[in-house]
Amino acid sequence: MAFLTPLAVISLGLAGLLGFAAHRASICTVMAVTEVLTTRRAFMLVSFVKTVAWVMLITLAVSLVSPTAQRSGWSVSAQSMVGGLLFGVGAATNRGCAFSTLTRLASGQLSMLFTLAAFCLGTAGHILLVSNHLLPASTPAAAYLGPPAPWTIALLAVLGPWAVWEGFRIWRRRPAGTPIRALAFADRYRLSTAALIIGISNAALYEFHGTWTYTSVLGRGVGWALGAGVGPHAVYWALFASLFAGMILSAWLKGRFRLDWHPSPKWPMYSLGGLLMGLGAAMVPGGNDALILSAIPGLSPHALPAYLAMIVGILFSLLAMRRIGGQIPPIDCRGDICARD
Repeated sequence: MAFLTPLAVISLGLAGLLGFAAHRASICTVMAVTEVLTTRRAFMLVSFVKTVAWVMLITLAVSLVSPTAQRSGWSVSAQSMVGGLLFGVGAATNRGCAFSTLTRLASGQLSMLFTLAAFCLGTAGHILLVSNHLLPASTPAAAYLGPPAPWTIALLAVLGPWAVWEGFRIWRRRPAGTPIRALAFADRYRLSTAALIIGISNAALYEFHGTWTYTSVLGRGVGWALGAGVGPHAVYWALFASLFAGMILSAWLKGRFRLDWHPSPKWPMYSLGGLLMGLGAAMVPGGNDALILSAIPGLSPHALPAYLAMIVGILFSLLAMRRIGGQIPPIDCRGDICARD
């Protein structure tokens, strides 16, 4: 795909918008579990459900136009569950999952490069284990959200009115008299607003290009480097770059971009966390970004069980940290806005 076509320009813009919104809302599965653990509230987890609903709505609508389209997925297995658990433990160890790692790097925390490098090593480790028949390869399976059926049309009939109501609700709850430009560049986005932007942007990108999330791109890139598959098309790297650029722009405009490369005793923890995240994402397959943005909305058989296993892994790790005296900063989300970056 040439990079001057209208589709390319739209796709890169959507990826950048998604990154901008993700940074402004500070979304992260580790933070979502921490919010439940420290405040007994679940605003961020609910926003993930809304993101899934927006993606599912667009997917269902497209399926009516292209009724022969078949969504791909993966079979649920013990390996995918263990992979989700490992990813969750790794994300908690890293103190950030897939999106959070990238948003922190975009804010100048260069220590997150250790996480990403270790993620690639973990993915490479899984490829070597599979090639030496020490682990089975994941089994493809058709996603349940395929061609139109009575139950999918009924689901669309529910999601359509919800989307209209949610859109009006978001608009009504904006600060009175605030111009659109000020809303677009607000220091923090409401979680519901971010869910709408991320969900619709990602749904369009998925329809244009398939699974494009950056953990999937890294995984396929590592596989290509090891001779275990075809590498990602250049457009996927471009979307990754645009996503990251949107995050950097958000950090810069907020005045939070600060390059930080000071040695830290946390570097080994980031590396260990990234290694477990890479291994876990390859076993699932898919990191938490791929699960939320494509696999769960598409109703891939493996997606929801693997994501629940991730949550269990994060929760177990946070409880273990607190047990040995580690501090878990509270995540305080009120009024649909989280108070901590």
